[in-house]
Amino acid sequence: MAINKLKVTLKHLRLKTPLMTASGTAGHGDELTVLDNYQEILGALGAFVTKGITFKPRKGNPKIRVIETRMGLLNSIGLQNSGVKVFLKDELPLTLQYKLPIIVNISADTVEEFGELAAYLIDNDVNSIISGIEINVSCPNLGEHGSIFGTDPKAVERVVGTVKKRVGDKVLVITKLTPNVTDITGPAKAAIAGGTDVLSMINTLRGIAIDTTNCRPFLGNISGGLSGPAIKPVGVFMVYECYKKIPECMNKSVPIIGIGGISTYSDALEYIMAGATAVGIGTAWFVNPRIFEEIAKGISDYLGNNNTTVEELVGKAHGH
Repeated sequence: MAINKLKVTLKHLRLKTPLMTASGTAGHGDELTVLDNYQEILGALGAFVTKGITFKPRKGNPKIRVIETRMGLLNSIGLQNSGVKVFLKDELPLTLQYKLPIIVNISADTVEEFGELAAYLIDNDVNSIISGIEINVSCPNLGEHGSIFGTDPKAVERVVGTVKKRVGDKVLVITKLTPNVTDITGPAKAAIAGGTDVLSMINTLRGIAIDTTNCRPFLGNISGGLSGPAIKPVGVFMVYECYKKIPECMNKSVPIIGIGGISTYSDALEYIMAGATAVGIGTAWFVNPRIFEEIAKGISDYLGNNNTTVEELVGKAHGH
């Protein structure tokens, strides 16, 4: 692979490829090591994004938590995790072996708790492993607070501003946006006003599936988040809109990470040409454990055949 042509930067953070794990799909620590192609995955990845972390342990939502749809997955995990103290002591150190930038996804119930959690992570990261904090203001299956933060631009600005104030420039601050709004540029502009370094979009779309035999919803939490190929056109559109309408995105002073439904190298290139500097891959990985190597090779071949680089393709669909 033409690694030099695959390199991208998110502000000051350099990635050897534009590929990242999507939060919630790769665990917290050494889960990658059980796979036969572990080294190949690490070679194809530009960064590793953890599953969501909260201050206190969470048991998550009641079963059933995941069901397959015709074009993806509905999940209602509910941020099951062991809490920040266990994460820092037992899980985060295991990611040192990845030799990749590590980005920690965080979620909280209040604006103040977002700030406290981010500060606690950075202050207690004794090995300086964490390269970035991804603020989850967009989880669709956590109940009322998850919806309020992501859909209210004022709340987004307050959350991001609080986190940024607590961590400063020590790590990259990324804000993960919800698609469950009428205009994605509203929360995006609010996150930028709050001081985010990077935007990531999109999280899952809210959805529900009914068990017609038992006449009730399949998921224990009733509704969940839809991911997979069905949401890719929505994700590409929202990246395109933010790049087109927000000057900080177009001039790449606030780069975008595109997420949602990527299962081929062409899917990834759509996001990049729409305006994303990097892309996150999640659901497709459950189907194809070699997805990262395949997409990295596909992009590399495309770059070679067209004598270009990933950075030159960012926003190309806008005609610049």
